[in-house]
Amino acid sequence: MYWDILRALAFVGCPIAAFSFLMVYFAYSKGYLAPEVKITDAFNKKVHPNAKLSKKNKKSLAFLHSKWMTFGGGYYGLLALLTFIYIEIKQITQFLLQVTGIQDFIGLLSINALVAMFVDSIMNMVKAAVWFTYWPKVFDMSNGFIWLLTSYLGYRIGAVLAQRHAIKMMAEC
Repeated sequence: MYWDILRALAFVGCPIAAFSFLMVYFAYSKGYLAPEVKITDAFNKKVHPNAKLSKKNKKSLAFLHSKWMTFGGGYYGLLALLTFIYIEIKQITQFLLQVTGIQDFIGLLSINALVAMFVDSIMNMVKAAVWFTYWPKVFDMSNGFIWLLTSYLGYRIGAVLAQRHAIKMMAEC
């Protein structure tokens, strides 16, 4: 059990805390979130109906924040976004490693290849949306609850630290 906790911290808790910190910090620094908005309320339409960090404003957001909102924002959206990024990078890497020459590279620019990439991207969004079914295939999780709890704690810790740091930086300016 202790080994599972350590693995969950290393592979899930710390990376999610870091990504959460970056996403929330830049949300505050770009003005998507006002300093008085707590991260726990940031995605609550009832509390903040005119929030800049929302699905209705996602076209005006930076790319990663827009994708975060596409997946719903908050903890669930952040995990879906991370899953999507992981899947895309893994596929691109595998794809590029298969290129052995100029002919293979030119083949990548064909209409069929571009359509296949588009379809793969849509399928990856679906996989990312159900991230909780994807990750058990990647990691051997003997206790899924520990991994889920660790991921949520990583999200919350990263978000709270980012909020504190961003508000402190804004106050100093």
